Amino acid sequence: MIDGKKIYFYRIKKGLTQKAACEGICSVSYLSKIENNSITASPEILQLLCERLDIETSYVSEEFIEQLKKEIFDWYQDIKYRNSEDAHRKFKEFQTQISQLNDLGLVNLFKIFSVRYYIYIDEYDKAKELLKQLSKVKKMYTTEMEFYIFQFTAHYEYLMDNYKTALYYYKKAYLLANKLNILDPDMIYQIASISSRLGYFSQALYYAKTALEAFNAEANYSKSLDCHITLGIAYSRLTDFEAAKSHYLIALNAATFNPALKIMIPNILHNMGHSYYQAEQYDEAISVLKESFQKKKGKNTAGTICLIAYNFYKKNKIKETNQWIKKGYKATNEGINPTYIRLKTLEFKLLQQEQTEEYQQFIEEKAVPYLENKQDRLHLIEIYEELAIYYSNKFSYKNANHYYEKLNQLYKESL
Repeated sequence: MIDGKKIYFYRIKKGLTQKAACEGICSVSYLSKIENNSITASPEILQLLCERLDIETSYVSEEFIEQLKKEIFDWYQDIKYRNSEDAHRKFKEFQTQISQLNDLGLVNLFKIFSVRYYIYIDEYDKAKELLKQLSKVKKMYTTEMEFYIFQFTAHYEYLMDNYKTALYYYKKAYLLANKLNILDPDMIYQIASISSRLGYFSQALYYAKTALEAFNAEANYSKSLDCHITLGIAYSRLTDFEAAKSHYLIALNAATFNPALKIMIPNILHNMGHSYYQAEQYDEAISVLKESFQKKKGKNTAGTICLIAYNFYKKNKIKETNQWIKKGYKATNEGINPTYIRLKTLEFKLLQQEQTEEYQQFIEEKAVPYLENKQDRLHLIEIYEELAIYYSNKFSYKNANHYYEKLNQLYKESL
């Protein structure tokens, strides 16, 4: 079927202006109305435009189109649930089939799900290029197509560590999902997780609760457990430590009695320990964190080690703090990352060097650029405040105000 959207698509594909595409065939205003589907072109004009734009007019049955569309959606499920063999095979088959069709809807649908496929196989440059191509024909999107484009753009941006951008597109996808009556708990959980990462904890609560309800209905215990952890983190950051503890205990009980979920116990214990730390229950925190550290068996231990060191520091246990800082450096290999920054900052405090130029240079020249690039809002709030205090103590009020302004801006973003 040849409609206005197809005419528009092939005109853009050939790089022609409306004037160049319709010269000698019809007026520009007439072509514009055709492309907007506000009029139906005469068969003669339609044929001439198809010849000008190299559009094949061969007939393909609606039944075939609908069946192929269903198969493309089935392919998406293979990608989503990591059925690698089927995902790879079907991609190659669709490439051949789609190249022989001129149905614009199918062509774009295949391209949209190909974005998700390229992300799945870590071909991020190809995913980015395809998103760029699709942006040129957004006039032709259906609401359903737009939903998936927003979702996959968000997924791509998340993997590129562009969390604010990812959250923006996930929210746009969420609004369209409601309009289309699509319930996608994985996407809703992702919004909750990113909101928590960025420090939007009240927002994280809302989306995590929504996702939890959906996962419970599906009896998806692993994902439900993820939601309980996110809820625990959010409640803890909002200083509702009892609510946080209740969610961590639910997660811990579920993981303890389900062999398939036991792998998540160290992470649950780590977050529970962090909650105890925030509640200034340092002995409880150290006990739980040490258990997490032991169960991790040397894997991904840096963050837990760092948190143990901070708890000992709060208890004024200098020797133990120093011991755990050294363990932390070994676990991070002293590469620049959030944990290394926290360890280095703690070491300055332990040595009472927070007012030295060495401290100021490390924070401003290494920590701040890294954290700003990573959009680590929570850590930046701590760092900006410390720099503001540092400059205030030095009577450098202009610099102090600079960081107080940055701090203010971060707080405004979370309102």
